[in-house]
This record gives sequence, structure tokens and C-alpha cells, in this order.
Amino acid sequence: MRVERIDLRTVTVLAYALMLALTARWVFALDETIAIVVYSGLLLPVFALLRWPNAPVLLMTGFTAMLVGKLIYGATVDPLAGPDEIHYFEQVTTFQTLSDYMPYAMEHIRTQWMNISAVPIFGLLYMPFFKWLQLEDPMAIILLNTVLLLLIVNAAYRMNDKWFKYVLPPSTKPELDPEQSQRTFAVITVFGLMVSPSLMYMSSLFAKDITCVLLGLYGAILMLRKQWIVFVLVMLYATGLRDYAIIYTISFYLLYAQRLRGALIIMIGAVGLIVLQVGPLAVINAGMLSVFLFISPNPSNLGNWEPKLFLRTLEALFMAAMLAMSVFHYFKFKETRRFYLMAAIVIFTYACVLVLVGYATVTGRSLDYGLGTIGDNMVRKKLPVVPVIYTISAYTLVWCRHSFSMKHLKIPTIQRKNASSSNATGGDYDAGTR
Repeated sequence: MRVERIDLRTVTVLAYALMLALTARWVFALDETIAIVVYSGLLLPVFALLRWPNAPVLLMTGFTAMLVGKLIYGATVDPLAGPDEIHYFEQVTTFQTLSDYMPYAMEHIRTQWMNISAVPIFGLLYMPFFKWLQLEDPMAIILLNTVLLLLIVNAAYRMNDKWFKYVLPPSTKPELDPEQSQRTFAVITVFGLMVSPSLMYMSSLFAKDITCVLLGLYGAILMLRKQWIVFVLVMLYATGLRDYAIIYTISFYLLYAQRLRGALIIMIGAVGLIVLQVGPLAVINAGMLSVFLFISPNPSNLGNWEPKLFLRTLEALFMAAMLAMSVFHYFKFKETRRFYLMAAIVIFTYACVLVLVGYATVTGRSLDYGLGTIGDNMVRKKLPVVPVIYTISAYTLVWCRHSFSMKHLKIPTIQRKNASSSNATGGDYDAGTR
């Protein structure tokens, strides 16, 4: 019975996806603005078919906010805002049919696999969408990216629902609602990712970044499921888009598998590499960059509060507050330390990778590399770890609620010996270093 239900759900999603594609074709031929509005509304059944935590009001609020945000960014942001976006779209105008494009892409992969470009690789994803549906407007990428954004949120939820085994605080009503903390954690994560201005903005550009985030999450899920053949295929494509995709993908896996030793080995290797390639200054920059991943755009810069950056700067301010509260809870609740330590290792390792990428960018432009040098668009580069940052934020908010309950409702703190007794506590605090 279970198999039949899964098959029916899958068939329904595929059939509806086909209908969405056909709708995009004829609506975009009429008017691009109307197309985005109609397409956004038609995403509701897709949203309903996916698995979510049981909080319909908050989920619908988040979904509605995401669609409104997408409409705002769609109306105010040029999808071809940078040179990369222009290069990606040039393939749509250069190749008249998909049969013209595929030989070019395959030839590039065959001859340039050691120095492959992301342009033809990314085209393997969006060119079928544009050519089969005969779309010529760059705004159409918003439709594809919005679906990918929804899948990102769902993938993050699935990872937290099935594999997040770190300690969560006990329920304030253990007899009536023993899974309160787990559900609250899941809802906050999903809601946060849905309303994330960074994800909304980047999914409004003709860029590969949203795809990279999704592939990183899917790669981690495949590792957790031990589906290695599919994992290799996904990583081959993801690496064609970003050379360092394997680093953040494995980091996601280590975070959810609670493999502290493996995470430390990768972090030490990353530190050693940047010291050899850049110098000791790179370690300081990596530490600074770990913080910048939370607070970019910089809220202290008044220029970042202008209308086009306002929402993303507000998000950075929220993340800065969550970072500060995370440090506070790390010292206040020993049960949280394993998660925060693992998350910090993941963030710092990714920062080391970005330092190396930034160093190559800066030196390639014959510029000076010094203290605090980043070398690239931080809002864009931080996107792969945005799901981790929102997971950290949700974890912190759940413990904030527990701290408030302890103070005002006299709820006893969790006991370490009972930490693995139920799902309400989020798993085994004493999970060994594997």
C-alpha cells in the first residue's frame, strides 16, 4: 500500500509538472508579467504534493510570502544583471534548437573536461526548458528557478526531518505534544528558507547558484542514503558548475551524519591548503569570512539599506542576531555544543574554500591581497550554506524558547542521560565520533 501511494504521488507530480511547462509556453507568449503571476499561482498544487511539517497556516504564510517576494524581485531585478548571466542567456539566442546546442555542449565536455566551463554545463539544465517550450525571454528563468527554490526548501526539510539527530530541548507539554521541539525546529527552518531574501533574489537571476544549492543538498541526501552511483553522477554535474561543490556537499553529509573526526580532517586539510597557497593571513581571513557569511550585506553600512538591498540586509541583521545567540547558547547549554561545533567546522571549512577562490580572483586581476580581502560577491558565494545557516537559526530559536520556558514556566532542563530516549529530544547526544 505504501508503494502504491508513493507511485501515485510521483505520477501526479510529473503530470502536473508537464502541465506547468505547457502553461509557461502559451502564457509567456502573451505577457511575461502575467506569466509569472499565473505560474506562481499554479505552484500551489506542487507545494501541496510535497511532504512538509504539520503546520499548514505557517507553511501557507511562508509560501505566500515567497511568491510575493518572487513577484517583487521579478518586477524589479534584471535577470541579466551581470556578465555571467549574459553569457548563460547568449546560448538561448545563439542556438535555435536543442539539437543545435547538444553537439556543442558534448564536444566541450569531451575536449575541455580538465578545464570545463560552467556555461555549457549549466545549459544542459535550462536549454531543454527554453527550447522545448520555445521561450526567448530571459525572465522565463524565474519560473525554473522558483521550482528549484521550492525543491531546496523541501530537501532541507527532508534532511532535518530524517537525519537531524542532535539534541533538541524537551517539549513544554511532554504528555500532550512530545514532538513539539522537533516540529517547531522543522517549521522554523522551512519558513526561514521560504522567506529568505537571498534565495528569492538569486533565484530571480539567470544564474547557476540556485541549482548549485539544490545539487549540494541532493548530494548530501544521496550520501546519507548510501546511493553512491547516483551521488557520483550528481557530483560530476555539480562540479562542472562549481569546482568546489564536493567540499560543501561532503560537509553537509558530515554535519548530519555527526562525523566529527571526518569534519575535522577536512577542515585541517583546508587550512593547510590555504596556508600553503596563500599564507598564514588566509587563516585570519577565513575566520573573518566565517562571520561575513552570516552578516552580508553588512548591516552597519548605511548604503546597504537602500531599497534594492533592504530585504537582504535585514536578513543579514537577523542572521547576525542568530549568530550571537548561538554563541550564547553554546556556553549556556552543554547539550547544544556538539551541533554548534559541527556547524562551525562546516562554515569555517567553506570559508577556507572561499578564501582560496577569492585569492585566485584577486591575484588574477593583479590586485593586492591583504587582511579582510574577500575577492568576490559574498551574497552569491554564501548561497550554498544558506540552508545550514537557517538550520542553525532554527536550532537557536528552539533553544531560545526553551530558555524562556525554563525561566518563566519552570520547565526543567534536559538531562543528558535522557537525551536519546525519544525523538522529542532530537537524537543521541552521546553519538560517538565516527
